Amino acid sequence: MFIGVDHGTQAVRFATLDKRKLELPRENIAESSIAHDIEEGLNLKLEFVKLIGLTYSMGDGITKITDIRKVRNRGLKAVGGAGRYIGGGTAVYDAIHKSNTPAIVLPGIHDESNVDFRMKFFSHGASPEKVGLAYYVSKYHKDRDFILCDVSSNTVSLAVAESRILGAIDAAIFAPGVAQGPLDLQAIRDVDSGLMTANEAFSRGGLVKRGLGEHDLIATLALYAAMEINALQVLLRDYSAQGSIFLAGSAAAKVKALVDEHLSTSSIVLDPWSAATGCAAIAKDVWEGSVDIMGIPVDFQ
Repeated sequence: MFIGVDHGTQAVRFATLDKRKLELPRENIAESSIAHDIEEGLNLKLEFVKLIGLTYSMGDGITKITDIRKVRNRGLKAVGGAGRYIGGGTAVYDAIHKSNTPAIVLPGIHDESNVDFRMKFFSHGASPEKVGLAYYVSKYHKDRDFILCDVSSNTVSLAVAESRILGAIDAAIFAPGVAQGPLDLQAIRDVDSGLMTANEAFSRGGLVKRGLGEHDLIATLALYAAMEINALQVLLRDYSAQGSIFLAGSAAAKVKALVDEHLSTSSIVLDPWSAATGCAAIAKDVWEGSVDIMGIPVDFQ
């Protein structure tokens, strides 16, 4: 039995390869009951789980898929960063660590990752669950070259060629999401004026700050997502790859038609459990001896 854990913005999702699923809203998670919730929600016993594929926050403190017993500071370079801290994901990580159930921690994509050297300009590209998403596409859609765009509270995209992650564009860099987005000139002025912190500016930088109606919000979200995808297509061309387009996240189905229109192609929408399932698939393959996952080395046992 293998479990994948998707540390999402709104909830933590758990999935197994035989399609058992569990979602815990981050605000409602209590560390004292997590082990029980996992066992009851997935109808299993943790003592029989061979390996958990775990994601947490930005994952910028590690560069390998690492045995949880070797990870320091939950795989973070530093506490804090971009986004709202709730604590539910931390409780899940700590509960799994204390349970002694074998687990691996997935890294995010950042400037120390094994990616195209030009994509290391930015300190951070994507959080670890995007690695799970990418592996899901590689494993279940059998694509070796593709671009994945996750559109929800924030927007994050990554490029894959020959089953290797080449780089990613984080929510703080380019396309805004519904709630979070990059710091534009006015946001920088607001931070400099002491009206808000940089993290608050990011957390409020999504399209909702514009007060747009549903139609205009989706149209704007789709435009920026398509632009971000198009930017990564430039990177893929350097690897003589073109690749399919995959959309994930809560807004994926809503923006699909417009994204397809902008790009003159047809994208594929992934279901909400793809990241967790991909993490479970990584756990299984690591357990069976894989030493490299999409260009990311493995440090387990």
